[in-house]
Amino acid sequence: MSLLGRSRQDGPTTTNHVRQTSLVRKTPVSGWIPRDWKRAEHDPTSFIRITLERLIKAHGGSAIRHRLLLSAVISNTPCDWAERDETRPNQLFLIVEPSEASCGCVTFGPTLQLLESVHPQLPATFFHLFVGALNTWLRVYDLRDAEERAETLREWIAQEPDADQYEIPDVEGSIPPCMRRTALDEGELAHLKDKINDPLAKKLVEAALALDHLSAQAKRPELDDDIGQQLSDCNPPLPCLLAVFTEADAIAACFDEEAEGMMEVTPEPNIIIPFDPANTESVRRTFHMFGVACQTIAAAVGAHVKT
Repeated sequence: MSLLGRSRQDGPTTTNHVRQTSLVRKTPVSGWIPRDWKRAEHDPTSFIRITLERLIKAHGGSAIRHRLLLSAVISNTPCDWAERDETRPNQLFLIVEPSEASCGCVTFGPTLQLLESVHPQLPATFFHLFVGALNTWLRVYDLRDAEERAETLREWIAQEPDADQYEIPDVEGSIPPCMRRTALDEGELAHLKDKINDPLAKKLVEAALALDHLSAQAKRPELDDDIGQQLSDCNPPLPCLLAVFTEADAIAACFDEEAEGMMEVTPEPNIIIPFDPANTESVRRTFHMFGVACQTIAAAVGAHVKT
């Protein structure tokens, strides 16, 4: 499984993608631009692939590829089927999305049990720090998605004459009681961390705090109304990670049921960063955000969650 750098070469707008990538040739970012351009033998498509692969490698790519199957794309449209905006000829998009309809999975139950033995509020604190940080950049399917799906199923089934014959996943019963507790605030957690004697528990807490800090080093850009309109007919982004408490629990059941329709309509990419390749600051900001996203994902998959 890997995070791959590539340029789009499929679909009806291939010509536009290649023509637009020529703008990257004159982007004054740093000394690696000429080196990458030379390695690409002055081919724009190869240049984009080489540059993205180098950036990914420098920001935790080796860790990511062992856990998640993602691809990074530079395109002149925010999704595969969207039309190029001719009023913005210099606009490109850096996009990250699952390269296949697949999803990683992490089982939190054993980790939460360990942390609960240290402090009753620590499991919920760890979970929300970990999932919240990763959710900043990638979609994580967790108990909240499952609760929403179960409620939707209940509403659908209520209209059926044989509603009592349907079985809805017991999401509430799958959520550990410790997850119902209020999470510790930043000050409380910092005070508690120094008192944790269990080495693994302390390492987990430190990893969650570091992950939360890292994910906040950049803010995802707000997409304007024009880009939003281009994405209006998309499904929500595909989940890149499934967060469950036990193997094959009700959360996993809701995910499996919902996954059947996730590809019926083109899903929105997980990350969409619009930028102007002729504007130095725009390019720097874009690759900074991309670097933070990669480092956050790498830190998350590298956190030694006890399973």
